[in-house]
Amino acid sequence: MDPHTGALAWLAQGAASNLLNRLVDRALDGSTAPPAWPRPGPAPSGTAEISVRHHLAAKGRTPVIITLQEDGSRTGTAFPVVLGHTARIALPGGHYFGAAMVLDPARRTLQGIGWSRLTVAARRTSPCLIPVNRPSAPVMLQLGLRKADGTPLFRI
Repeated sequence: MDPHTGALAWLAQGAASNLLNRLVDRALDGSTAPPAWPRPGPAPSGTAEISVRHHLAAKGRTPVIITLQEDGSRTGTAFPVVLGHTARIALPGGHYFGAAMVLDPARRTLQGIGWSRLTVAARRTSPCLIPVNRPSAPVMLQLGLRKADGTPLFRI
């Protein structure tokens, strides 16, 4: 699998256990707790400011699920935001891979998907923009965005 799709595939594996539904609910409820990185790293912390750019004209509150992984890691963290908002998260300095999924929970559709690399500098704020585009069926298959029974998690 393409290493750029790892964070999305990781999220898809957890989606079968209702992780995705819980994250969408938190995004729509307006959870005020900032996302937390699972563990401190050897390097001093920096702050990542993550924004998602999508052509979709957001009507109301459009949930976005962001996943972050350290380069070379098979695990990461996922957190919800609302399209148009900026997520701020403290991370150990280093290289990361971020992915975003823009969702329409009412129609159970995936509106956009994208990824970007991020370098977090110690004791600094590092901006990151994740551009998302409309997903295609081959991308959905490659990412494994399917339930345990093989049916797609989303319509496109």
